Amino acid sequence: MENHQEKNIEKALEEGLESSAIDLTIDYAEMALDSFIDNEIVREIPIVKTIVGLIKGGLKVREVFFAKKLLTFLKEFHSRKIEDSKLSEFQETFKTDQKYRESVIEQILVLNERFLEVEKSKILANLFLAHINEKFSWDSFKDLSVCLNNLHLRGVKLLEDLEKKPEPFYEPLDHGSEEEALLASAGIILRWGTHLRINRHGQFLYIYGIKGDLDYKFPK
Repeated sequence: MENHQEKNIEKALEEGLESSAIDLTIDYAEMALDSFIDNEIVREIPIVKTIVGLIKGGLKVREVFFAKKLLTFLKEFHSRKIEDSKLSEFQETFKTDQKYRESVIEQILVLNERFLEVEKSKILANLFLAHINEKFSWDSFKDLSVCLNNLHLRGVKLLEDLEKKPEPFYEPLDHGSEEEALLASAGIILRWGTHLRINRHGQFLYIYGIKGDLDYKFPK
């Protein structure tokens, strides 16, 4: 993308975070790419117009998919409810702290561009909301974003199973599994001998990001 278009995308995302200008009843994640760009409502959304509005000579899959992931992120962001005071505090910091604002925009754009699955855009939005909800710091959000980027979603089944154990996210296992290997690539598993535990980053990723339980309080 040319530099001026990148700046326009950053501005459109900034405005998209500050206020919702999209139809929250549309399931952007489930739309096929061709119908996504043929939809008149979707095509008029500022961030979509910025990314794909200048495309000539047919559908450009990469740009349209990027726009689809960003809309999925923004829908999830604006659909979830957190305390008004927490949201107002974020909005004030976002407006007044240039370094924080630039870091937020950079993280959201770069990660959504990298994701191969739209589902990860939803998870990222939930993690971002959990950060706003003061469940973890901005630096922890960036660390969790790396874990999410490296996560193979087929490994989520093991997280679901381990959450239900008598001691959640822990189990003595005398052998590995394919799901364990997939989670290990995200850096969220601890194993010693026959013991397996999901580390705190993995627990945050699952509870706040994948399940979207933004009010969950971890025991100290």
